[in-house]
Amino acid sequence: MSDQDWSPFANEPPSRPPQGPAAGEPPSRPQPTAGSQPPANPLAAEPPPGPPPGAAPSPGRASVPGPSGQAKVPPPGPDPRAVPSPPGSLPPRPNGSRPAPGPRPDPGPAFAPPPQATPPPQTSPPKPVSPPASFAATPPPAAPDFDTTTALRPPGLAKAATAPLVPEPDGTAILPVIPADDMPAPPGADSAVRKKRSVKRHRGDAGGLRGTVRGLGEALITLGAVVLLYAGYEVFGVSGEINNEQETLSTDLDTIWDSGEEEGVDGAPVPELGDAFARMWAPDIRAESWTLVEGTEPADIEYAPGRYLDGAYPGEQGNFTLAGHNVPAIFQKIRDLEPGDKIVIETKENFYVYEVQEHEVVNETQVDITAPVPGEPGSEPGDEDYWLTLFTCHPLWDNYERYVVYSQLVETIERDPEGDLPPAAIDPEV
Repeated sequence: MSDQDWSPFANEPPSRPPQGPAAGEPPSRPQPTAGSQPPANPLAAEPPPGPPPGAAPSPGRASVPGPSGQAKVPPPGPDPRAVPSPPGSLPPRPNGSRPAPGPRPDPGPAFAPPPQATPPPQTSPPKPVSPPASFAATPPPAAPDFDTTTALRPPGLAKAATAPLVPEPDGTAILPVIPADDMPAPPGADSAVRKKRSVKRHRGDAGGLRGTVRGLGEALITLGAVVLLYAGYEVFGVSGEINNEQETLSTDLDTIWDSGEEEGVDGAPVPELGDAFARMWAPDIRAESWTLVEGTEPADIEYAPGRYLDGAYPGEQGNFTLAGHNVPAIFQKIRDLEPGDKIVIETKENFYVYEVQEHEVVNETQVDITAPVPGEPGSEPGDEDYWLTLFTCHPLWDNYERYVVYSQLVETIERDPEGDLPPAAIDPEV
């Protein structure tokens, strides 16, 4: 074949007029020819009709005459057994070497717009046709590279990166399964014998060492509660009663002093047992005063210190002895008196100021503390024997001993009924 006879459309078969399907056969879909691209939508475009029979072929599709002057028969169409080319691929080239380019045919006038095709009826959109599985691009597996060093990640970091939102329970967080419905009681659960055994198991045996220890513990707890209640009563209950009675005795004393009777002791009448006759001040241990009564019997000293009947009166030569209960509101705090502290006795006419000398603890049967000269029974008092002796039960929560405080008279101050108290009666620093 010469270069003049060659055409790029020489290998394409001539167009044939459309032929209807044979009787009894369904209409077949036109097969695409080699070198032509199938339409994008088979329903929207149909192959253009070929030229009518007897028409002259187009210049671009002229048949190449053979050596005998007859037109060459076009090569047969594609083999139906061959695998169809995927959409969008290029037509196959003719066998042999690449032909030399020849003169391009005249394209002719500008292409006219294709005739408007009748729109097909509205049907459901067709499913996209996927390419055969043989054309799927499956990359071959990559061979492992044993020369490459892979960085290892700590196990803790790998777990933290993939930790779930809700932590899973571990072996120690297994919860028991609680049935939704009530479980039936085991056989014999309601029997009286089983209930007695259960109670006995929880309470233990009543006898034996366990019962003894339990009983002893309960007794000690009860005793402790009783002691606490008694201590609270002694501190708050008894003190309240004594202070109330002291106010009553002080009022009675002012009434006696204002009565005008001037016989007896220091311008006041002689007191009877249990009657008030003086006041005592000890600012180092108590801000208020005590009202003193006559006598040392339990009924006399229930709410106030009492004078020992065989002793002297305030300011007299000898031993002025006072006894009081070991309670906070009376003489419990005389243990805090130190040598040099002042004690003031107030009568109707004078203030007698005594100074603490010493203190001691004696047996309850030792009575020489009340002698005119303390500790020297039978001795006559001298010019300096103006004593004030205070004593109470000892130790703190018992009474088999006596705590004794000795003081001596250092000053006598005339009392002014309208005047103030002396400094030694109100100021602990004097």
